[in-house]
Amino acid sequence: MRAHWKTIATVLTTAAAVAASALAVPWLSTRDDQPAGRPTGIAEIREQYLDPRGPVMVVAHRGYWRGAPENSLAAVELAIRKGAEVVEIDVQRTADGELVLMHDTTVDRTTDGRGAVSSLTLAQVRALKLRTGLGGAQAPVTEHQVPTLAEALRVVKGRALINLDKGWAFRDQEYDLLTATGTLDHAIFKSSAPVAEVEQFLARDPRILYSHVVDDANASSLGAFARRLPSYELVFDRLTDAQIQPAAVAAVAKASRIWINTMWYGLAAGSTDEKSLIDPKLGWAAVVDRHQGDMIQTDDQEQLISWLHSGDRNHDRKTWPELPRDTVRVQAEDYSTDGKGVGYSDQDDENRGGAIARPYEGVDVCDQAGAVAVCWIRGGEWIKYAVDVPRTGTYAIAARVSSPYHPAGRITVALDNKESAPADLVTTTSHNAFTLQPVTTQRLTKGRHELVVRVDATAYQNFNLDYLQLTRKG
Repeated sequence: MRAHWKTIATVLTTAAAVAASALAVPWLSTRDDQPAGRPTGIAEIREQYLDPRGPVMVVAHRGYWRGAPENSLAAVELAIRKGAEVVEIDVQRTADGELVLMHDTTVDRTTDGRGAVSSLTLAQVRALKLRTGLGGAQAPVTEHQVPTLAEALRVVKGRALINLDKGWAFRDQEYDLLTATGTLDHAIFKSSAPVAEVEQFLARDPRILYSHVVDDANASSLGAFARRLPSYELVFDRLTDAQIQPAAVAAVAKASRIWINTMWYGLAAGSTDEKSLIDPKLGWAAVVDRHQGDMIQTDDQEQLISWLHSGDRNHDRKTWPELPRDTVRVQAEDYSTDGKGVGYSDQDDENRGGAIARPYEGVDVCDQAGAVAVCWIRGGEWIKYAVDVPRTGTYAIAARVSSPYHPAGRITVALDNKESAPADLVTTTSHNAFTLQPVTTQRLTKGRHELVVRVDATAYQNFNLDYLQLTRKG
């Protein structure tokens, strides 16, 4: 059985736990979840950011949204506690001129309300409740409110840098707030605006930190500034793009950091977080080694920090990640080869996922931002696996799944024809956001076992299955 090296079990909560943690996050002032040796104070972090020869820095995309609603104060807090040196947040402005944290121009996706941020007052925005994780119409509503930028600055002050995305139009107001709160040295402004416009703003104060976003549309702006920039954020969907050519990158890397995003396809020519969890050489290692990336914006900060901390500079898959003891993972696409009706049952003979894996068989296998997952799952379908158990004992059985729907589905697991009670899967708030969710517990003897996942024919089903995991308890 092929082993994919993904490190999720010990660091990702289940979607149910994510929803619960969004309601009550322990507010601590220390970075208690990160490996030792990472910078912990703003002076050290800022010095690291300004040093183009410094170690790779981790940027938390919209905060730690796996444990709290995106762009919430709790997500900012968790990102810091879990070791990110930079927390990326998004800024919008209300009808009465207040700066708030919101990615979209509307509140529709991430809250229980509707309408454009620019048409709502701060009081109206504050009356709304944020949805779990990445939001969406079926994501549970939490008790978290939309925070103001001023509140977010109080959370990061003295502890981390904060990246101000979406806020270039409000840059003067952001600057005034930063200077008033003593956090100008904490903030990284960002835009892809014309060089002259950016330089005019930078001339306002030499203390301003700025990262220039370079993509296909403005590739000529790479290295075009009279003033040395601390970083350039490179966005490229192909390795033929001008802004990622080795000579061009090397020229600016002498004096500036190279910021690269790995959240999804289209940002770094196929190098994604999910691919990195399969094998770092497919994602983060390529970003660091091939493209000189020394700032990585990620949706999986714990795993990125774990990889960086592992010392796996040769990217040997035997050294990272270290799975929990007596743990077996079964990739969803590694199903039985016994054929239709014996190894699996699917509603049609087409692989609706295309050619990503086993294209000539009937099980639907999709590429979800780099994760290879069984998809288009429908009620009544089932799929069989062979599992080699390393040691006799009681095993907790879980499934790594994703879904924007709630409920997401209901399954049972049969091991050697002993079927579990139904397990209800819950939303992860996106088809690309996977979490490990518990299914059942069963005592197993050492050796090979037959495992069958059955999809309840009477329940609504719309989820993706990445892998099954069996971990010996105790």
